[in-house]
Amino acid sequence: MKRLYFLAAVAILTAGWLPAQSGPSDERLIRGYEEDLGKAMIQRDVPTLARLVAREWTIQNESGVTGTREGFLSDIQSGRLVVKSFRLHDVRIQVFGNVAMVQGTDDEESSYDGKQSHGTYNWLDVWVRRDSGWVSMATQLTRVTASK
Repeated sequence: MKRLYFLAAVAILTAGWLPAQSGPSDERLIRGYEEDLGKAMIQRDVPTLARLVAREWTIQNESGVTGTREGFLSDIQSGRLVVKSFRLHDVRIQVFGNVAMVQGTDDEESSYDGKQSHGTYNWLDVWVRRDSGWVSMATQLTRVTASK
């Protein structure tokens, strides 16, 4: 019986140290946010993008160039980055308490600085849950090239 009380006390004392529990609802929410990002890029909806992308957000593109939230939002607003279509597929979401890793693929019609950038891209997004909700913190983007 003493052992049972001891285990109960340990469980109660350590409960506050464990990461927040997450479940399928977090995965559905984040999947929706990923879709919202694509729609917002197409519609040049900078307020939605600003809400979903953290101030500290960075992106590393297929060339290894690192960009910032400020640059991304500016490129969308100015029309330097134009996304005409954006279709997500093969999206996998893993939630670890207040952090989520999302890997997926998208097919898009886009251009950057007037140059066509249509294609298929694999990407990894890292999301963090904050008081205001989930925000994207980092993106790694790789263009898929046809195998020879």
